[in-house]
Amino acid sequence: MALSRLSSAGVPWETAGQYQEECPCLTDDKFMQVTNLLLENPNLNSTHLFRADILQDSAKTLKTVIEKEQQCEYSNGAQHAEDGTVADSSPQTLEKAPQLDGATLTRKVLRRLIPRKPQLDSPLNQWCYVYDLLESPNIDKGQVVVYVPDVDSEADMPWYHPPIKSLAYCYKRTGNETTLSVHYLPFTRTTDPLPSRLHRTFISLLRTFLRLAKNPGPAQNQNGSHVQSNSINAATNQSMTPSALKDTILPQHVVQDTYSRLKQQYAQDLISRWAESTEPSKHVFEDLSIAAFVIELWKQMYTPDTFPGFVDIACGNGVLSYILIQEGYQGRGFDARRRKSWAVLGMNDHLDEMICVPQPFLDAASEDEGLQELMMRAQIYDGLFKPGTFVISNHADELTPWTPVLAALACPEHPLPFLAIPCCSHALSGAKHRYSPKDIITHNHAAAAAAASAKLNDQEEQPASGDLKTLRAAKVKAANHADDKSMYACLTRKVVALAEEIGFDVELTLMRIPSTRNIGIVGNRKRASTPRVTTDLDMQLETLSINTGDMTKKIHSLIERECTMSGGIQEAATTWIERAEKLQKGSGRGKVNLRGKQQA
Repeated sequence: MALSRLSSAGVPWETAGQYQEECPCLTDDKFMQVTNLLLENPNLNSTHLFRADILQDSAKTLKTVIEKEQQCEYSNGAQHAEDGTVADSSPQTLEKAPQLDGATLTRKVLRRLIPRKPQLDSPLNQWCYVYDLLESPNIDKGQVVVYVPDVDSEADMPWYHPPIKSLAYCYKRTGNETTLSVHYLPFTRTTDPLPSRLHRTFISLLRTFLRLAKNPGPAQNQNGSHVQSNSINAATNQSMTPSALKDTILPQHVVQDTYSRLKQQYAQDLISRWAESTEPSKHVFEDLSIAAFVIELWKQMYTPDTFPGFVDIACGNGVLSYILIQEGYQGRGFDARRRKSWAVLGMNDHLDEMICVPQPFLDAASEDEGLQELMMRAQIYDGLFKPGTFVISNHADELTPWTPVLAALACPEHPLPFLAIPCCSHALSGAKHRYSPKDIITHNHAAAAAAASAKLNDQEEQPASGDLKTLRAAKVKAANHADDKSMYACLTRKVVALAEEIGFDVELTLMRIPSTRNIGIVGNRKRASTPRVTTDLDMQLETLSINTGDMTKKIHSLIERECTMSGGIQEAATTWIERAEKLQKGSGRGKVNLRGKQQA
């Protein structure tokens, strides 16, 4: 190791030639943009970390965890300081800003590193200091970012953090030469060679920073937040990337903390008891992620004694329903085909094998012989859920465009809240159909936001193997073939447009799930929440919904229009029933073609 030109009170730091690279494309703005990105996302440097919670930022550039909660209108009852910092963080964490020679301290950030496996590693508070280098004959301009973990000795350091006292990125520009280098202060100076793991870590840190500098991600507003909004009406920019819709409804740390708990409690058991032919890791972790989101969503919507129940339409293997019921939430799920997992998980009393034929189709095909035969062989459900029920539509295939329609038909005066995560594209008749932009009637800007956020997640097929490595490769491929006319983008826009036409209050969010189909459409979250504060807008909406007959006519008019492409509602009903018959006879493709749910 060589002594660094960086020094504190005359004591030089350490570095090596391998930890320095010329980077002519790196600018002051990019350096700070990547620094901010890494401050919030240490997982980009270490797979052992989930995230970093910002506790304080003297520059008010990054939002603290409390400011993120306030942005999402989230409340957990904790007490925090008026400036948005975590109230109990400062007394327990002593500031350790080193005095760098030839540099001026300009910013202080306190963050908490959150490990991916909390049962193995503990969180770690870490101070991050930003310095401006003073001009000198050897430096025209430069900045240094120093990371100081809040530990007393090397023995106190978690395994995921390098065993050093301090780490620094040094960005310098002299003439036409721009360099980025990594420096460190050891706990104990020695002439022994640097451990290979630590050596690889320093090289990886340098390369990751330079890689991110080529594409540092979304820009930030003056207040430091990424360009995003939990208001769909504000999300009208067609160039919006999916990251703009991350954490718009719930703060990241809230969902991830619940996910960590659920994963620790259920993952190993679910994987060990996996009874399906598919690879378990993707399906288990995806359902755990969705469960974490839904649980935290319900905590904000309902009090423990007012939860109305849920219905999981197209429940598939039943894992999502199992987790939610185990967590104390009452509800039911059903699918057109019973799965082996139902019995293995002890869910036969909570899940039902039945076919959903929406009530409008039952009315239109009441004299259809095929319907009569189907009713002789299978249990039929009309899709009219109990008032107040929360509808979960996770990759519900044929029922995806029906989700807001069924939620409204079930209770026209107070349409049910729902979470829809679209996947495969179908018409209301159940037939496969690829929507185009001309098929979408936009009633406000929500559909445009849906397209902008869905287009980078589109691909025609999910990874065949279902493993996480294949999924990551699929996401890269999808990003390289972005198209706002894609099947997934248009399907997402279509569901949003249908919901808005009926009158739903629609919100979009990017689900943190291991799937390329990861746009969550949430309907009527705020209207269904309790306790409810009546606003002028609510009173107007109540007035509009008093006439249930008018709302029902509006819904049926929408259904008739959408069934025109299938030859009318009579033909669409016939197509739906024919597909259901093929499913019951076991013909057709191996996966479920038609799915539905029982009244919760």
